[in-house]
Amino acid sequence: MNRLATTAALLLAALCTVPAQAATITFTGNESDFTTQGVSPIQDDGIDTEAFCGGNPLDIGKVYVTNDATNLYIGLQYARACFCDINLVWAFHTRPGGTVVDPFCRAIDWSAAPDAPDFYIYDVVPTGCNGYNYEVLYEANGSGGWNTLQDGSNGLGIVDTDGGNFVEMAIPLSRMNLGCAPGNTLDVAFEIGVTQEGCSKPAFDLVASDPEQRSTLAGTCFDIGPCAPSMPREYLNYRIDCPVPALGTSWGNMKALYR
Repeated sequence: MNRLATTAALLLAALCTVPAQAATITFTGNESDFTTQGVSPIQDDGIDTEAFCGGNPLDIGKVYVTNDATNLYIGLQYARACFCDINLVWAFHTRPGGTVVDPFCRAIDWSAAPDAPDFYIYDVVPTGCNGYNYEVLYEANGSGGWNTLQDGSNGLGIVDTDGGNFVEMAIPLSRMNLGCAPGNTLDVAFEIGVTQEGCSKPAFDLVASDPEQRSTLAGTCFDIGPCAPSMPREYLNYRIDCPVPALGTSWGNMKALYR
């Protein structure tokens, strides 16, 4: 994409950025963790994937996002069923640059996006038929690849209990180099998807780039070859409004909170 088109796309994204609904979320694995704090969905993706086993195990529904001075909180409607090897993916764009290839080698190609992701999270969902769980946060390394910032079994504290219908996670702003100085605003663009294990796997559902998901109500393409890789072109946009500490907060506490 040429520079003029890229600039125009980024300006449009900024105009469409959803302002912050600042809140601190306590996780219980329920949608009410967000709604009772007055947080409305940033997007309702609806049901737009193929049905299996009497449900929609590839589908993401409503997406919630909020923040406080420390964390970015994201919640999404997602009810796994049938499949034993589901992966959830979050891709974040926060600054110029990024990496266009997927760090898990999934068939998700960002070369058509206005700008590539700078941070990436994968959650290998633990299931009743496969209890393996792996959660990892990557950062683009400036050379077309990725560095692992944090990983492990439950390595990021994602709440995704099998059999539930809501997934939520908290990302420390410091992990994405987003220092939340009081009164500042920070723009974060992100996309969320569902895929499976294996380098031939595209994204089955995407929240912002619906045309690039490979599952629809009419059917699913589970591997590239029969279909092209997913090429996301859009992000959801959220503006972090860094909270100003309440009156009476000591300077020492402020320094500890925001350094």
